[in-house]
Amino acid sequence: MRRIFRWLIGLPLFIIVMGFAVANRHWTQLSLDPFHETAPNIAVELPLWLLLFVGIFIGVFAGWFFCWLAQGKYRRLARERAREVTRLNTELAEARQGPQRMDAQMLAPLPGIMP
Repeated sequence: MRRIFRWLIGLPLFIIVMGFAVANRHWTQLSLDPFHETAPNIAVELPLWLLLFVGIFIGVFAGWFFCWLAQGKYRRLARERAREVTRLNTELAEARQGPQRMDAQMLAPLPGIMP
């Protein structure tokens, strides 16, 4: 079902994106100099579709990165809890096995309980 849904959404989206890229293949100037309109010091010539795709890629990557940073506290908490579960499982296994050997101190009566 997911595969059919991907094809129903993905194929038309791919066709639209490719149509956009073909329709906007003329070159445009990306200027990073706000003071000189006609002859900017920092400018790049590239196709309009490439400018759009690079912008989308940078946006997706930045969103992923900041989401990953924001979820760091949950990953740390999961690691701490996994360590605690491992420690508790080890203690439980040791408690189920009982003492490995009995020494004289374990067999001695507790003062005040037994005469």
